[in-house]
Amino acid sequence: MTKLDVNKLAELHEKILEFNSRRGWNPSAQNVAKSVVIEAAELLEHFQWDNKEEDLKKKNFTEIGFEIVDVMWYLFILVDKLDIDLIDAISHKLNHNEQKYPAEMFNGKHNSEFYYAQKKKYREGNK
Repeated sequence: MTKLDVNKLAELHEKILEFNSRRGWNPSAQNVAKSVVIEAAELLEHFQWDNKEEDLKKKNFTEIGFEIVDVMWYLFILVDKLDIDLIDAISHKLNHNEQKYPAEMFNGKHNSEFYYAQKKKYREGNK
């Protein structure tokens, strides 16, 4: 597993904001959110119609990496626009998911049917 350096991530976040600022790029939060989805769709295109693990070996990982970065680029801009502390948001969401999907619940039940049943149960409980 690759180690994520939070300091380098923060430095890259600043560089992205500076890059956009120097070019006068200041899109609205709504436009940035739309761009996240558009870039995610471009990422998904690389996997469209794949059904086998060996399909993955044929991929252009440089292009896939660029699409991933495009999504992250816009997310960095969005958290800045919305004044969201990304590290705090990730921690909060992780705690939320620990409660929503406790590990004990999944003992040996790692399939889509079980996951969707749990998700449905959770949503019905939060209405």
